[in-house]
Amino acid sequence: MNKEEFNKFYEEMKNSRFRQQKFPGWRPLPTISCMTIIFISVGIFFIIVGVLILVFTGFLKEYKFRYDLYCFNKNNCDFSFTIPEKMKKPILIYYQVNDVRQNHRFYMDNKSDKQLKGEEVSKEDLEKSGDCESALYNKDFGLDSDDYGEDSVAFPCGLIAKSFLQDNFSSWTISKKEINVTTEDIAYKSDRDTYSKIAKKETHWINLNDEHFMNWMRIAPFENPRKLWGKIEKDDIPSGAIVTVAIYNHDKYRNFEKYLILTTRNVFGGKSSFLGISYIVFGGICLLSAVIFINVFNYFHKKKK
Repeated sequence: MNKEEFNKFYEEMKNSRFRQQKFPGWRPLPTISCMTIIFISVGIFFIIVGVLILVFTGFLKEYKFRYDLYCFNKNNCDFSFTIPEKMKKPILIYYQVNDVRQNHRFYMDNKSDKQLKGEEVSKEDLEKSGDCESALYNKDFGLDSDDYGEDSVAFPCGLIAKSFLQDNFSSWTISKKEINVTTEDIAYKSDRDTYSKIAKKETHWINLNDEHFMNWMRIAPFENPRKLWGKIEKDDIPSGAIVTVAIYNHDKYRNFEKYLILTTRNVFGGKSSFLGISYIVFGGICLLSAVIFINVFNYFHKKKK
């Protein structure tokens, strides 16, 4: 293509309908009938989905057992509980600590996002930003001064990391028969990838490959955080079975209510009515909006006549 041909092509492109925005357009004009049909359809759809979720959730089994009272004055104890009805694998094991309130704003912000992404953050920057206020140095974590410098920045720092629940649950048995509880792949894959990369770079006071720690660092939206501890993937729990677990009861949270929770799951996740109720409420709002549209339209239409 020579210079003249190129200039001609350039002028054609510069004055094209695309460049001058002269393509024919289409702008939908919503009518009361159209909007009413859309809102009614969406409302019915969401209500049906919400009811289905609640129905499927109703078939799930979930049992909660409080262990802090049983193990109150002990660091190590064997805790036994009875499962009333049969639970089919896979079974999820959660622990719950009441009134920790991870959703408190000060608590949520008390961490260094840059530090947790593996970026180099200086001591001066952390002190200035206040990201890890009251839990910045190794001495704030009570770490051994011989292994960790007292005035050095803790990695990871912040109240979220400092408050990590270090209770341990091991030696699971059903009616004195040992069962396998896996604690692998219980955290998000993105967290596993991120923390494993950081673990190779930094000197840290805790095992960053511990998936229980990864789950703890993900903020719970409610005041009573519930975290996944492990999964029973190879065994069912029969009705009336006595489950025994060896618990290491750490001094931290000694005066808090602590629970072990066993639950089955389905395609919608664990036992929770929140999602189903949310769908039904949203569907109801859509239907109510459709009724309001119709009534308002009829009112002004009659008034105009």
